[in-house]
Amino acid sequence: MKNMKNLKEIYEEGRDIRESEIPTHWMESFNQFMFGQTCCAETNEDGSIKEFIYYGCDFRIWYHQNKEVIERDIKIEQTLKK
Repeated sequence: MKNMKNLKEIYEEGRDIRESEIPTHWMESFNQFMFGQTCCAETNEDGSIKEFIYYGCDFRIWYHQNKEVIERDIKIEQTLKK
């Protein structure tokens, strides 16, 4: 399994974000924020949805609203890995 980027690294890249890049423990918060917002979907050949892709501008707003807790969690994870 490849090493996933953390939310801060993705935020700093300023790009659109795939659903698979959002840690599961943040999905409920992110989905609540995104309710009623627009996003894109990558589809399979049969037209079924493969994965949602969220606009970077929306992700950055959500990140900014949760920045303190996100960066605290990242710091804890990095400390535990040492």
